[in-house]
Amino acid sequence: MKKYLLPNDVNWYRANMHCHTTCSDGSLTPEEVKEAYKAQGYSIVAYTDHEVLLDHSDLNDEGFLALTSSEYSVNEEIPSFKPIEANTADWMRKKVYHMNIFSSDPHSTFQPATSEEQYGWVKERFPDTFKCDGEKRVYSVEGANDIIRRCNEAGFLVQLNHPNWSLNEKEDYVNLEGLWSLEILNYATECISGAEYCPYIYDEMVRNGMYNLFCTMGDDNHNRGRSLGHSFGGSTMIGAKELKYDQVFNALKNGEFYCTSGRENPPVIKALYVEDNVVKIDFSPAVKVFLTGYCRSFRFVDQEGEEFTHAEFNLLESDEMFRITVRDKYGNNAHTHFYKVSDYLEK
Repeated sequence: MKKYLLPNDVNWYRANMHCHTTCSDGSLTPEEVKEAYKAQGYSIVAYTDHEVLLDHSDLNDEGFLALTSSEYSVNEEIPSFKPIEANTADWMRKKVYHMNIFSSDPHSTFQPATSEEQYGWVKERFPDTFKCDGEKRVYSVEGANDIIRRCNEAGFLVQLNHPNWSLNEKEDYVNLEGLWSLEILNYATECISGAEYCPYIYDEMVRNGMYNLFCTMGDDNHNRGRSLGHSFGGSTMIGAKELKYDQVFNALKNGEFYCTSGRENPPVIKALYVEDNVVKIDFSPAVKVFLTGYCRSFRFVDQEGEEFTHAEFNLLESDEMFRITVRDKYGNNAHTHFYKVSDYLEK
């Protein structure tokens, strides 16, 4: 009997889960971002402009869906965040938490864990939409957990972004509570630093008890100078029967997605299931496939550099948890999140 880890009866929609526009510090309008991403085969963009939650449902059509979202900042010593501050020498040395929040309600503009005192500039720019609970954000693990809790209670999924760029150390992220996902590739930062592809941090967070944590990839595109060079490199593939907000949000909430890197023809996972205690994967042509277990449990399949499209691994109780990585000949990777062995192993 097949037990599917990724749904097999859905459509797959390519999404960019991290994006900035002229509504904060990006150079393209939301409409221009939509057209650029649609032209590259994307169906979904999460408009995560800094500190502002906007309803972009006017952009929706039969082939495109805008996710109502925002990128929240919590900054060490500096009480608020304005995009221009990112260029100051003092700010560059401070630790931060950056977290994307994704709303269950496409039309919500209510921002939990936000105060006018810290983010009055947002109200000045968007007076008709800015609504908040008046709560200040405090930089600390406890402060971040309070923000995550408030956002969860208001119906948001919360993701930790680009931990290397944020100068996050182990103590900054392993004690976070209520996170939905970790961004394991931030494409824009990877382009400029070579240091923002971080599945090892995901593994570390799971090993420290975050057993239900998912992982995504996103562009964090600002399109400065109207360039598209930092776009289309980090995608999240979402499985839903229809391109409708509630179905897409529930697919994200339930982990019915995987993520993949590469600007052109990134690797695709076509099927992932367990049958007779064997994990079986079908995918676009690749040169190596990995099974990463909970601790020091690793296995791989390759054919000495030749491309192949199917791989299998015996599922072992000692794996405890596992995730799958599919790597193509260009070094691009498709990743699943972790799955619990006990949910799929037949005894």
